[in-house]
Parts: sequence; C-alpha cells; structure tokens
Amino acid sequence: MAHGRNRLYFAIAFLVSAIPSLVATYLMAHEYTALSLILFITSLLCLVISIVMFLGYKTIKKGAPVVARTLSRTSKLLSPIARYLSDTYIIGPIISAIIRVSFFMWFCLLLSCDVVIRSVLRQFVGYHPTGKTYSIINAMNKNLDLFDDTIPRTSNLESGRKFRQRKRATNSKDNDLSDLLRRPRYSLPLAYTLGVSSRLAYEDVEVIKYELAKAGFDVENTFKPIAYKNICAFIAEKDDDILLVFRGTNPMNMANYMTNVNIHKAQVNSPYMGYMGKVHKGFWEAMGDPKMKRKSSAAAAVDPGVSSTVNIELSGTSVSRTIWTTIKAILQIIRFLTSSLSHHVRDPVDSRWLGENVDLRSQNLFVQAESWIMGLVNRDADSEDEGVVPDLKDTDSSSTDEHSSDLAKKSKRRSVDSPTTRQSTRHGRKRLFITGHSLGGALSTIFLAKMLQSNSELLQIFAGLYTYGHPKIADTDFAKTFSPRMSSKIFHHAYNNDIVTRVPSHDNYSSPPGTLVFIDSAFNITLYPPNPLTNEPVPIRPISFLHLSGLLNRHIIARLVSDSLVRIILRVVFPFFVNDHFPSDYCEALRKGKINWVIIGEGGISAGDETDVGTSMTPLKHKTTEPSSRRLNVLVGSSAKRNSWPVN
Repeated sequence: MAHGRNRLYFAIAFLVSAIPSLVATYLMAHEYTALSLILFITSLLCLVISIVMFLGYKTIKKGAPVVARTLSRTSKLLSPIARYLSDTYIIGPIISAIIRVSFFMWFCLLLSCDVVIRSVLRQFVGYHPTGKTYSIINAMNKNLDLFDDTIPRTSNLESGRKFRQRKRATNSKDNDLSDLLRRPRYSLPLAYTLGVSSRLAYEDVEVIKYELAKAGFDVENTFKPIAYKNICAFIAEKDDDILLVFRGTNPMNMANYMTNVNIHKAQVNSPYMGYMGKVHKGFWEAMGDPKMKRKSSAAAAVDPGVSSTVNIELSGTSVSRTIWTTIKAILQIIRFLTSSLSHHVRDPVDSRWLGENVDLRSQNLFVQAESWIMGLVNRDADSEDEGVVPDLKDTDSSSTDEHSSDLAKKSKRRSVDSPTTRQSTRHGRKRLFITGHSLGGALSTIFLAKMLQSNSELLQIFAGLYTYGHPKIADTDFAKTFSPRMSSKIFHHAYNNDIVTRVPSHDNYSSPPGTLVFIDSAFNITLYPPNPLTNEPVPIRPISFLHLSGLLNRHIIARLVSDSLVRIILRVVFPFFVNDHFPSDYCEALRKGKINWVIIGEGGISAGDETDVGTSMTPLKHKTTEPSSRRLNVLVGSSAKRNSWPVN
C-alpha cells in the first residue's frame, strides 16, 4: 500500500513538473529562447522540490525514532561524566562559563543578523511611514490595517436566537447533544482585528503606536508597551475595549527558542481552585508569578536578581576619608561590573524593543499587565463617580446585538467588536481581549490561567481570548480548569498544516483549552467546541503529507498572483508546514474566509478530518484507533456566495 502511494506521489510530481517543459518545448520551436529556458528551469525546480519533500518526509518518519534512541543513549552515557564535572571546583565552572559565553555570543550575533536582514528586506518592501523597517515576520505582507469593513458577519453564530434556530434546524437524532452545545461567542471581524494586532506586536514600538492611532485607539492615554526579559506585549484601549497583545517568537532571539524548548511540565496549583494540571514549564515561568491576594508584600511579585543601579558616596572632609571612600567606590564599581556582566551573560536580554534604559528584570509581565489594565479600569470608574463620563463610547451598554450594530454603523468611532452585546459589571462597560500568535498565543493562555490561579479582578472584564498558531502547552486537566462558560470565549486558530499547532506531540500534551477554529487551504473555517461532557479540547488532525500542499496546492497557486515577492520566496525556501505558520496567512484567511460549520462530538474526532460536501459534512477515510462517537454538525454559514451573507 505504501509503495502504491509513493508511485502515485511521484506520478503526480512528474506530471506537474512536465507541464512547464512541454510549454517550453513549444516556445523553443517558435524561437522564444529566453522564456523557454526559464520554463525548463521551473520544471527542474518543481521536480527537485518534490523529491526533497519526499525525502524529508521519509527521513522524519523513519529517522526520528532512531535519532531519539541515539540521543537517549548518548544522554545516559554522558550523564555520569556531566555529574562528575559539575562537582569539580575548577573544570566544571570553566566548562559552564565557556558554554554560557558561547550562548551569549550567539545571542548577540543573531540580534545583529536581525538588523542586517531588515536592511536587506528594506530593498524589497521599503520603509514603514514612521521611517522604521518592517520586521522579518511582516515583510511579506505590509498591510497592518486593524479593521476591514468587507468582512461579513455570521449572524447565525453571533446571535443567540439565530444560533438556537440553526440547532433546531439540524437534522440530528442526538437532541441531548444539541442541548449541551453552547454558542461559541465568536466574531470573524474581531478575530481579524486581533490577528492583525498579533502581527503588529512583532514591530517596533513606534510602528505599533502609529498603526493603533490610525485605527482610532487612545494611544496617548492608554498605550503601554511592557516586557519581561525576552517576552514582550502591549496594551491599548479603544472605546472601552482593552487589548492585551503578546509578541510571538522573534526568529533572531535565541532566548525565545530556549523558552519554547523547555517542555518539561510544571504542576500548577491555586489557593482558590486547587489542582490546575501540568503546564509547559518554559511558558509558565516566562510569565512570572501573579501577585497572590494572600501576599500583601509587593516584594512577592518581584523576581530576585542583580540590582540595576548602584549608589556611590564620596567624601573629601579629610585626606584619609578621601582615600578610603575612593577605594570603597572603586571596589563597588568592580563588584557591580563583574556581577552585572555575569548576570547578563547567564541570562541575556534583548532590550531593543523598550530601550536600553528600561529595567526588564525586576517586575514580571503578569504584574505589569494586570496593574496597567486595572489602572485603566479604575481611572474611568473614578471619573464616572465624579460625574465625568469619558468620551470613549457612543453606544448604550444594554443594547442588543442588532441595535448595537446599527449604532456602530452611524458612529464614526467604533469599538473592537461593536455588535457584541455588552455585559454590565461593576467595572462598567470595559472588556478585555487577550491575543497572540505562536509563542504569543501560548503566553496569552498562560496569562488567562494565571488570572484564574490568582482570582484576578480582570476576570470580571474578560471578554475573549483569540490565539493563532498556538502550540500545545499543557495536559487535559489544565484544559478542564476552564469552565464551559469561559471556554465559549476562548478560540484557538489553526491554519491547515501549521506544524506549531501540533507540537509537542508527546508526554500527554493536549490541545489548548476552548474552541478550536480550523482553517483549511481554501479558507473554509470550522469551529470545534470542546467535548460537552468532559470539556476536553478537540485535537487537530496530523499533518497531511500525502495531499498536495504548499506550491502544489491549487488554492495556494491561485493566490500566488497577489502574493508579494518576499512571500513567494519564503514559500519556495520553507516547507509547507512552516509556511502555514506565518501570521499573515492567518489574517488573510480570516479576511477572505467564511464560517460554515460548528461541529461538536463526545470524542474520537479530529479537526480537519471533514470535507464540505454540499450541505453535509462527510468524514474523510482515515485510520483511527478510537471508537466512533456521537457528533453534531450545525450549519451556521451559507452555501451561497460570500457577498449574499446576512450582515448585521
């Protein structure tokens, strides 16, 4: 069977590669020599790419277990030697210092390469209006507009009444399963806005401020860039909607990769919720500990470390006093220099985002974000108590979906997601949305989990968590910590064969909590709420290596016409499962895609295993070891053309 699939793969590859050669032969006969040569090279390139993809797939499939066993045996062999060296007083510290200095040098070298690469990309994409260069992530697509009025709304999903009607209209014998299905509080325009915000986090602070101001955010009074060691985020508010956006992995920051690969699990407990499951240690520790309510000392929220300042006192009252204070000052300077340099070498930090004068070690990211957001909430609450209502929103907080949408159309200013119903809280109309791409998505979920762990006041204004290309971060117990009501506001987007959404694939790592939003290569969007009985998230299907992907996929081929030169180069250089991780593809899919289905089941289903055939969902034939279970497919979109969709 495997040999048959291999022959089929190469037959298709040779057929596709032969097409440019046939055209080139025809043009050669008509003396179009230059164009014929280009087509011959294209044909050869297609053939080489198909062979490299096949060999890469076979190498990963067959070689991964061998490599894992070899590394395991090597680790067992070197462990006694490493323990012996670590106990020595001279050799061990010397080797440790050499490793740390090497890491620091590579860290600095890669940061320098980031500047060089940006300078090279500038020749292709130019400058941002602020005069800054675009980041490596966004150079392929410079569109950073946070709003797009052409994105249609799915009224059957955003309206509770219409969603109940769609459930009743579903031809299903499982009425119990239909009753258990909660309406996912999902908004496609909001998902696009937060997706672009996640892309924006990769840019310099000046670029972020420019784009937010252009979109109508109150940058002067609410914008706050924050960073802790090598993770970054920013906060901004528009019309009572507060965005907390985490930056993903900087391709040229080795410390980010060290955070990603620290996949050991840490057990998480809460004084309010008890056991919360086991979580990716690198992500959990990168955020820092929340300021627990039972701890009154501010020092509990500050991580220990080397002081960033030193005070020197000199006295010239006498000769002896002058000499003594000078010697003491010199010793202080030497001690400060050696300890600070040693600390920076052991734990290097990229300070370019906020500047060299900002302390990035003393206060963790959770405390910074929580303090600033609560300041925004309390500031407006104090203004209302004094009888002064800030000019932040024109709509009434108790309006319905339809009425709010009508006001949004009439108003020149709009909130991040104006048609969604506002919920009255003691904090007024504030809503908090958390988002991020890749590492930023993982940190977004960790931030929400730490809100639960510490019973943060931010839970009262939490309105949604939207992540993109989110890796696995914990076990199933962690996902069950989030209540069904909260899970209906959590959305994890996975685009086609994005490899990051499928790793780590061992040690009982589970999909992130909440609803999985799967997007295929045709930009069809399907929502998979968690299991209604256990609240376990739906897993994603494995990467489809035997289907036409990347530059062989007809949908991607059709989009090449509108792709930039940088995007086309990246499609050729990187494999398809890496290309599917770029945030620009997520945003394009949300801008041009359509939502058709909400699929719920008791287990045994994987996101992406269905194909849209007419008005029914047909499971693809694939091998599975899990027994079949009840499932419900609710049609919330329309099979008609996109422009004919109902818009609120």
